[in-house]
Amino acid sequence: MDFKRIEWIFFLAFLGVNIFLLSIFRSAQSEVSNVAASDQKIAIEQRLKADDIKYDAPLETEKAEGYYLSGEPTDLLAAVKEARQEAGDTNLLRGITIDGDQLTRNVSDGFKLSNTDDLEPALTKFLQQKGAVVFGTEYMYLPTLSMTDEEYPEIMASQSFEGIPFNDPSSRLELTLENSDDLLKITRYTQTHLSNIEKLREKMTLYSEQDAIETLYINNRIPPKSKIAWRMLGYTLSLQFRGTNVYVPAWFVAVDTGSKNYQIERVNALTNRVFTSNSVQKVEKN
Repeated sequence: MDFKRIEWIFFLAFLGVNIFLLSIFRSAQSEVSNVAASDQKIAIEQRLKADDIKYDAPLETEKAEGYYLSGEPTDLLAAVKEARQEAGDTNLLRGITIDGDQLTRNVSDGFKLSNTDDLEPALTKFLQQKGAVVFGTEYMYLPTLSMTDEEYPEIMASQSFEGIPFNDPSSRLELTLENSDDLLKITRYTQTHLSNIEKLREKMTLYSEQDAIETLYINNRIPPKSKIAWRMLGYTLSLQFRGTNVYVPAWFVAVDTGSKNYQIERVNALTNRVFTSNSVQKVEKN
């Protein structure tokens, strides 16, 4: 038997199979590249429409600027004591309880808001009242997170940095309201606050709202036939280190899939990457 000849036959057969597989692989790679290139040319608005994903208002392409920030939870008990000393009034900010970094106050004087259509100036007026809220003037109204058409409405506000709000439990003012003679009366609020907010790096250009929506869509975070209820840019907690919090700007996108709550997705506005976590944040619909 000519073993040498048999070896050559197997070698040539093996070489032919490998060449064939290599050609298939290259062809497949070329097809994937073409599909990827084709997908890049299709506007995100067209892809959302094709999947029957609805949204209000055009997707913004403007790129804002933001920072890596650090901040420390404020000792609100010490802040209240200092405010009382400065005012010479031990009854200032009465009715408070403090649990860790969170202050809760029952508002007995019942500040009333005239209507739900003009909440921002009414809230600003309340926050500017002496003795209403410690650090009150540092908070800004968050309309997307506020609920005004419920039996017990709530208003959300937070601190901000150069116009971009913090959307994080560590910097939040949540006011509980009740209907009273066709007016909304503030009955209670909970508060957290950040001190020593500092830039950790120079200002950076952020990815746009449109970029964030496209990233969520590509990563299958916006299912077909759903609705993008709202989107907002805000600072979110990234990590904690020895009592200091680090924050990054992020796009928050509320996705309405038909359930009771919105599904809140987050995209890092500095890297355009989706935040991953074990649990998906939910908030009630207005």
